[in-house]
Amino acid sequence: MPMRRYAHKQKKLGQCFLVDGSVVARIVSESGVVPHSRVLEVGPGRGILTEGLLNTGAHVTAVELDVELYDGLKQEMGARPNLVIIRGNAIYFDYGSVESPYRVVSNLPYSVSVPLIKKFIENKKRITSMTLMTQKEVAERLTAGPGDPHYGSLSIYLEYHCERRFMFQVPPDSFRPRPKVDSAVIRLVPRQSPPVDVKDEDAFFEFVGKAFVHRRKTLRNNLKNLWPDAEEFETACEKAGVAPSIRPEDVSIERYAALYACLG
Repeated sequence: MPMRRYAHKQKKLGQCFLVDGSVVARIVSESGVVPHSRVLEVGPGRGILTEGLLNTGAHVTAVELDVELYDGLKQEMGARPNLVIIRGNAIYFDYGSVESPYRVVSNLPYSVSVPLIKKFIENKKRITSMTLMTQKEVAERLTAGPGDPHYGSLSIYLEYHCERRFMFQVPPDSFRPRPKVDSAVIRLVPRQSPPVDVKDEDAFFEFVGKAFVHRRKTLRNNLKNLWPDAEEFETACEKAGVAPSIRPEDVSIERYAALYACLG
């Protein structure tokens, strides 16, 4: 295991340090990384996943914000010829600086996992796949489908951009320090084309967000301001194939797209 001489004193920036080699092996296996693959790892921490990726023969670019962790990685692993270590904030990282196509494989800092995933999505044309560990609750939201209590606007955003799969759960004992929450690994594969056709993506996601503004209320209650005329809303729902009294978590992306199209 790398970085035996390096002890980071505390959990910082939402980062948990994976220590379970069997979890590393499974992540690497599920990621599809093979010799000569190009891999981007965000938040390598103490380098246990980094080492697993390097041992496949992949070329890894690791981006670490924390200066102590960065220095420890440089000390322990900087001589590896298939590793580039960059100190920087992945939110502002130039994803075009990594030769594409590449795979993203990361134990994400939990405090910024969703903003990071959105950055990956912005650069999805360069990315083959994303194998990501995050907080289990977030993983469930990212991969949920209609009828699931975790299903929401974030689920629809990810479904629009990626094929999604919840891979496996990771218990707190797999980390040091031991987090207070369970973790999970998901796999996202960018779509060549979205599952629905909408005229304005940003406006569509804003529309979906309004549908979920009060999760326990009906579509009629959440969207009534967009259709001041109740009869027009009833007609739009009929065209879209949804009941006005349905709750937002029970509506598929296809039905949301159809209802959005009725706004004109």
